[in-house]
Amino acid sequence: MNDATDPRTAQAIARARKRAKAMRGFYLSASFYCVIIPALWLINYLTLESSKTWWAHWPTLGWGLSLVLVGMTVFGKGFFGSEWEERKVEELMARENLKIVSSEKQLVQAQMRMLQAQIEPHFLFNTLANVQSLINRSPERANVMLDNFISYLRQTLSASRSQQGTVKQELDLLKNYLELIKIRMGERLTFSVDADDGVLNQPLPPMLLQPIVENAIKHGLEPKVEGGQISIRASADSSTMRFEITDNGLGFQLAASNDADGVGLANLRERLSVLYDGLASHSISDARPGTRVVITIPKSTPTSQNT
Repeated sequence: MNDATDPRTAQAIARARKRAKAMRGFYLSASFYCVIIPALWLINYLTLESSKTWWAHWPTLGWGLSLVLVGMTVFGKGFFGSEWEERKVEELMARENLKIVSSEKQLVQAQMRMLQAQIEPHFLFNTLANVQSLINRSPERANVMLDNFISYLRQTLSASRSQQGTVKQELDLLKNYLELIKIRMGERLTFSVDADDGVLNQPLPPMLLQPIVENAIKHGLEPKVEGGQISIRASADSSTMRFEITDNGLGFQLAASNDADGVGLANLRERLSVLYDGLASHSISDARPGTRVVITIPKSTPTSQNT
């Protein structure tokens, strides 16, 4: 039994099991006295009495047979009654398991809402800070970036509130995000976004890759004087999807030393764990130069989509 079982349900299950056990014992004992003993008596009677005079004792035989039938009825009632009690126990346990599963799904939904609430301000504050930094240096570029940002928000806010998107939607949002960053970084940033045709319509939680791209820009490419390149590649086989984000920035060690909070990557780990029940994986490695992040997730529907 699950440790999370409600105490009242656990008591009801225990009582039902106790009743089933007591009922089975009682009816088995009653069946013994009502079936076995009369049956032995009848066998003994028919053996000892003369076959020529058995009809003279028909009333006695009738009572014996009646007792046997009553015993068989008692046995049947006891057997099927205990089976009914066992089924009642199973029904109670199934109902309790359903409650547990429902509670777990509600927990997953709450965790996802909390994580997305952390991701959205993280992205918004970074972008607004970029606009602010351009206002004094280049008002025209700041205005263009703000216009693009407003357009981007129209596309992303609805997606960030939902639990399901597609790979194509995610990659389109990343393209828009990188276009915004390119306005600020200018020629210092180049990027590419590619995907296999078969992966574009696969389901993917919104903004799953966003924190990785943000970290690559903030800690890998932006601090680098000459800037650099970031590439995003999505592919799939029969059972899994693979996302590879590679940049030629400062590299894993230097980028990690500049990352004071790691909120984005922490959220990524938590979301993968919550959404895919441990079936997803990610790795971060030194690309020499730069950093490579690889995420592998199953094609099957994430947990949050089943809720």
